Amino acid sequence: MGATGFYVTVRTADRAHPALALGPYDSHRAARLEVDRVRQFVTTQSRAAGWWLYETARVTAQPGRELPVGTLNALLACGQTAA
Repeated sequence: MGATGFYVTVRTADRAHPALALGPYDSHRAARLEVDRVRQFVTTQSRAAGWWLYETARVTAQPGRELPVGTLNALLACGQTAA
């Protein structure tokens, strides 16, 4: 089994699956503590973002593959990585 990480996710009305916005983090708690920061950032970018769903998700990479990088990591300076 590959590495496991936790992410802040964002699901818009147009997306069937949530986007991995920020992460990976080592724990669910660490990701959960960032949900409000992601919500605040995204709602300043789009008026519709106040209606979107902000949650956390656990992702396990396939063996031999790395965990994906959150789409907002560079913008929000996410420095934590999953083990």
